[in-house]
Amino acid sequence: MKELRKFLRIQALRCHPIYCQNGTRLNVIPVLASRSQALRYLYVRWGFELSKMVVFVGECGDTDYEGLLGGLHKSVILKGVGSSAINQLHNNRSYPLSDVIPLDSPNIVEAAEGSSGAYIQALIEKVGYLTG
Repeated sequence: MKELRKFLRIQALRCHPIYCQNGTRLNVIPVLASRSQALRYLYVRWGFELSKMVVFVGECGDTDYEGLLGGLHKSVILKGVGSSAINQLHNNRSYPLSDVIPLDSPNIVEAAEGSSGAYIQALIEKVGYLTG
């Protein structure tokens, strides 16, 4: 991991590589970037197809919530996740979220609170990411 961090810094890529899923996957998270900026970086720098990405967001509590729901990528809204922060964070919003984000978009689906993994997988299939 130290060698990878060193290589990324030599390439002028300021990011944190993190192993996940018992070392079978590698996540690379940019330093000082929001999640929407990270998606843009992957597109601009490395040519990742955003239409083939799925972003999971909580119902509220994310400071970059609006930036994550619009766009080419698929979004799954997890109801009940972060809902305790709704009064603290989004009270200052003087406009309804539906004015900013097209919630009827075919790229956005909502998972009910306490949804099973199979149900979330079915939602991902519904937005056209997984096949059978």
